[in-house]
Amino acid sequence: MNPLALATIVLGGLCAFLLVLLRRLAGEARRRLREEHEAGTSLAALSANYHQKLRALSDSSGAGIVMLDEQGVVIHTNAAVDRIFGLEPDAMVGHALIQATLSTELQDFVVQAAGSPRPQTRDFPMPGSPPRILRASVYPFQRGLSGVAETMLVLVDVTELRRLETIRRDFVANVSHELRTPLASIRAMAETLQDGALEDPEVAGRFLGTIISEADRLARISQDLLILSDAESKEPTKEPFELDDLIRDVVGRYRPHADERGIVLRLTSTRPLRVMASRDQIEQVLVNLLDNAIKYTGAGGSVDVTASRTPAGTRVEVKDTGIGIMQEHLPRIFERFYRVDKARSRESGGTGLGLSIVKNIVEAHGGEVTVESQFNHGSTFVVVLPDEEDAKEE
Repeated sequence: MNPLALATIVLGGLCAFLLVLLRRLAGEARRRLREEHEAGTSLAALSANYHQKLRALSDSSGAGIVMLDEQGVVIHTNAAVDRIFGLEPDAMVGHALIQATLSTELQDFVVQAAGSPRPQTRDFPMPGSPPRILRASVYPFQRGLSGVAETMLVLVDVTELRRLETIRRDFVANVSHELRTPLASIRAMAETLQDGALEDPEVAGRFLGTIISEADRLARISQDLLILSDAESKEPTKEPFELDDLIRDVVGRYRPHADERGIVLRLTSTRPLRVMASRDQIEQVLVNLLDNAIKYTGAGGSVDVTASRTPAGTRVEVKDTGIGIMQEHLPRIFERFYRVDKARSRESGGTGLGLSIVKNIVEAHGGEVTVESQFNHGSTFVVVLPDEEDAKEE
């Protein structure tokens, strides 16, 4: 079940539960009114007691709750509503709903739904920075204490749920596309070979080479998906180790590749750089960052890896003089399957998952990864990991 559907079910159950409790509260208030009226208790005292109980109940619900009278004037809000709109407690009371929400759409929906015999639910984009999406549910009912019709508006901020749903949908679409392309290529070439091209050694050799290459690509995508899944869903198994030794090992492995491409690869590292982390996962971070730096740096360029201890933690910087990244792409550079240059990424064998893997692994360790880049002037990726003692306390 996707997050939005689950949220809808939970919200519906919560609202139904609140409605039952409010009706029971109103029934209790009527009963007490009759009893207390005979004893001389004033209606105002009972009303105050009713609203105290209503606030206690609505504050504990977690959802934003607004009570409106027949004229659409707010007569009650809870703490969650105050947080949603950034208001002082009870600041909305005595005012029309639109004064706080600034949404004519929401106002019109509440007025329309208040006359409906059944609860109504709809999502609304809300003005502001950053923009948000609120799920509004309207429940018209009789208060019971005074017999006056009232409307209960329940508000839940579903902005993050919508964002996660979009990411999930895009991820499924991207995975399907990334798998379909090599599979289509493999099938087409296999069919060509089956139709007779197998008898031509030159054509057969070229086609078989492409089939193997596309199969390798599928294997890389599969492997990266497994790594990403582990990084997102499993707590890293941490152990103390010397990070500078690992960095020197990874840089040493990539030095022949850099030399072959005419790139100067330099390492500056201080000792000791002891961290508490998953050695395998941190190695994956270094491999992905270094592979990208060399891949997108041309002959005559340079890649500098710097590792040091700072007050913020252990800092690893990978700086290249490559093609860089345009500013509009930087906010999305760590998204799964996001590619700045799709054609070039596929030509170089990239899966589009490398930087997403880096981000998830680093954040799972309580660290942070950032990027600074300028088009045609290179990129700098910075990873900061908690020091060994800080990691132990997590």
